[in-house]
Amino acid sequence: MNVTWVLGFPTGHEQGSFLTLDLGGTNIRTCWITLAGRQGETKILQDQDKLPRGIKTGSAEDLWEFIAEGLEKFISDNELGGDEKDPLPLGFTFSYPASQEYIDHGVLQTWTKGWDIKGVEGEDVAGQLQDALNKRVHAAVLRPRLH
Repeated sequence: MNVTWVLGFPTGHEQGSFLTLDLGGTNIRTCWITLAGRQGETKILQDQDKLPRGIKTGSAEDLWEFIAEGLEKFISDNELGGDEKDPLPLGFTFSYPASQEYIDHGVLQTWTKGWDIKGVEGEDVAGQLQDALNKRVHAAVLRPRLH
């Protein structure tokens, strides 16, 4: 079992809006979640897409470009806002064994679930995703920042 950086439990008082990405074995899920604390209703906008054939054995660049393109479309379609000074917070669920030294840094140990993409094992997946987002997601739309 790998150490993770979840150091506490939710209190129910959490508030704010957050982007999330969940990369699983066959699907990628993108969400915009709004938490309103104990007094309000949690709201979730969600898109789920099946991963295209070949992505699991393609190139690292193809993987991160696919994810960044999907996130850019989600942000645009849902008219989400943010800017350089106040980017949208982004949480990334990466369902593969990774060594995590910081909340925004995780090194893939090995691919599982039939994945075999060169250039990702032994690398910081959060950094690779952030690089793809910085190239793809236009500042006019927003630059999400991985947290």
